[in-house]
Amino acid sequence: MKKRNLGFSHVITTVILTSVMLVIVLTTSFFANSLLNTQIERSQFDQAKNVILTLDEIVKKVTFKPQSSGYVRSSFWTTIPYLEETGETLQILVDQTPVLDIPVNIVKIQGGSRVSVAVPENLTGSESVLLTRVSDSLGRVHVYQSNRAWIALDYSRIRCINSGTSEFFNGTDYEICNFVEITLIKITFGILEFQEKASITATNIGVEANQTKFYNNFTISVEKSDIEEPETICLSDLGGNPDYPTLINFVVVGVETSILGGG
Repeated sequence: MKKRNLGFSHVITTVILTSVMLVIVLTTSFFANSLLNTQIERSQFDQAKNVILTLDEIVKKVTFKPQSSGYVRSSFWTTIPYLEETGETLQILVDQTPVLDIPVNIVKIQGGSRVSVAVPENLTGSESVLLTRVSDSLGRVHVYQSNRAWIALDYSRIRCINSGTSEFFNGTDYEICNFVEITLIKITFGILEFQEKASITATNIGVEANQTKFYNNFTISVEKSDIEEPETICLSDLGGNPDYPTLINFVVVGVETSILGGG
């Protein structure tokens, strides 16, 4: 009986040890796989940041080259690209009179479920919708958290530059005028073919330009639904001379963005 009990004891001990080892192995495997998947998703999100930053550089290159285009190719295993029509508009007013309305369309990429953004940040550009320096970026690359981690590119802003004064022939005589140029990029969407490997393209589809004369120390305002107060600047703040009339050149650059699957 003692020998038989001893044999049972060995069997039970072996079963218990095997069960414990199996739990340890399975637990370790689970955490290892979870860690690996987290690293993959973080790597893919970092790659998505580079994709959006590269797309912004492509848009800058094609801005004043009609019909020119470029693309950035990437894989989207754990990320998802979107072309979002927000329904918002960017409105430009001169002396409170609307002169331009541009739809706000955004290119963005959603991160995987294991990725989070602790603090939102701009990788390039700013929240300001009224820019007054040539070096200011019309595009803003923004990283933020909204249920998932996101990286987004938008062009909902204008660049307003005073080019100084010059003589202008008005049809009958020459007169001295201020020259101001307002530039903005109008993003539209083309083809959307999402696959695990895809190319995001940007094509200059044309530049619309028109010129309007204004007088005195007029104000330029920019309104957008998600800002509390419109951003405003007057001619004298731009360095212009209110004693002279001002010719404003409105330049709207059309850029079509598409997502083409494959590659």
